[in-house]
Amino acid sequence: MYAAVKPLSKYLQFKSVHIYDAVFTIHSKCTVALLLACTFLLSSKQYFGDPIQCMRDHNDMDFIHAYCWMYGAYVSDNITATPTPFGHERCKPGGYGGTVPLAQRRYLRYYQWVVLVLLLQSFVFYLPAFLWKIWEGGRLKHLCMDFHQTAVCKERSNAHLRVLVKYFTSDYKETHFRYFVSYVFCEILNLAISIVNMLLLDVFIEGFWSHYVDAFLAVYSGDWHMWSSITKRVFPKCAKCEVVRFGPSGSDSSMDTLCLLPLNILNEKIFALLWVWFMTMTFLAGLKLFFRLITICHRGIRFHIMRARARLMPKSHLLRALQNCSFGDWFVLLRVGNNISPEMFRKLLEELYEVQSQRKCPPGADEV
Repeated sequence: MYAAVKPLSKYLQFKSVHIYDAVFTIHSKCTVALLLACTFLLSSKQYFGDPIQCMRDHNDMDFIHAYCWMYGAYVSDNITATPTPFGHERCKPGGYGGTVPLAQRRYLRYYQWVVLVLLLQSFVFYLPAFLWKIWEGGRLKHLCMDFHQTAVCKERSNAHLRVLVKYFTSDYKETHFRYFVSYVFCEILNLAISIVNMLLLDVFIEGFWSHYVDAFLAVYSGDWHMWSSITKRVFPKCAKCEVVRFGPSGSDSSMDTLCLLPLNILNEKIFALLWVWFMTMTFLAGLKLFFRLITICHRGIRFHIMRARARLMPKSHLLRALQNCSFGDWFVLLRVGNNISPEMFRKLLEELYEVQSQRKCPPGADEV
């Protein structure tokens, strides 16, 4: 099992230069790794056996397994799953001879598609990170990489610091504005994907979110019997399947069989985890966008964020260093500060202060 998920460890390795912030990383990269791990678990037949196992006194059981897997099993009032004292479930068929009316059948149409849906979700959640990696174009790596490679070489580090000073005293306002807008678009896309994902998942697994609210409340109160009763409505462990066959005369005949759904034992745990994860990701993505809106609207917040990163650099010096600094410039400068040491970042701002002090302050110039 470890060999199956081992490639994900390389995907989650920390890079020397971080082009995503913490919420972006958790939302895109960590969510993708979690979804892929769940996909590998559900598709590992050697660990969890066949996805469906039907019971019938018949010689052609392979055909029955394939038929019920392809055309789907269903649950009805004739099939119940009674929890045992140990939390397991015992299937009780309502008789093999009776035919359940179509109106009373609830087909488990999601069962065959869970693995593919999780795989599709992983691609969709990776989309914002993929777009930002393309649009970012390696700018932060170009600006910050030398500080990581030459940490022991003071001369080269100071030389690169002078390059950064020259870069941030040049006019890249339009470029930095596009850089910032692209990043915010990806953050909005993260939130939109989270919300749409929850809505579609509720359609895919009928009433998923509403059922699991009650299920988690039952867990919180320690009522495991209620947890089992609720989750079996969404992920039943046994179901019925009607197999239609044609006799020698060409007329069709049907027989029903009881089928076990082993993967639903894992599905109910996986989707319980994903329920919590998706709700958390949606909350964090929304909170991050709210914080982004505040920084856009409030200039003082931006100044204090920069000052905190600069190790409480004197206010007058920081105001002069950020003179004529647009919002896009502030964003790129802060991203650079997040990728180098606080001491080096403060030194960068002090160099900017020295350069700005030597220039004549234009009328109406203002900070950030």
